[in-house]
Amino acid sequence: MMKNLLKTAVVGAALVASSVAMAQPAMASDLSWTFSDGVISYSDSTNKFCVRAYDSEGARQVTATITPTGGGRSVTVTDKNDYYGHPGGTCIYLNSSYVSENTSLTVTAKSYWGERGTWVGRGSRTITT
Repeated sequence: MMKNLLKTAVVGAALVASSVAMAQPAMASDLSWTFSDGVISYSDSTNKFCVRAYDSEGARQVTATITPTGGGRSVTVTDKNDYYGHPGGTCIYLNSSYVSENTSLTVTAKSYWGERGTWVGRGSRTITT
């Protein structure tokens, strides 16, 4: 009897804990994504999204397209390096006119290196604002 009561209590506690966890709002996330031609970053505390093509070895470009995961208006950010006369990165703010808090976004990246002469797809990452 006591053994069954203990099992029932443990299962009940697990159900309560899982339902509380599922009711929590989505957790915001930061992003730091580095690959051979540059870096993409997002800081949730400032809503700042940056793309940077490395300033070395000739012409480089990095492009990131940000799309709400459920669909909607996408935004594309491209940074060209110092070869094009643009050292540093290119940043935008993902403010409330574009996305609201706890919005899931898919970031898709591609990069270009002049010596390679082609664009390379870098895949996708998901962030939550």
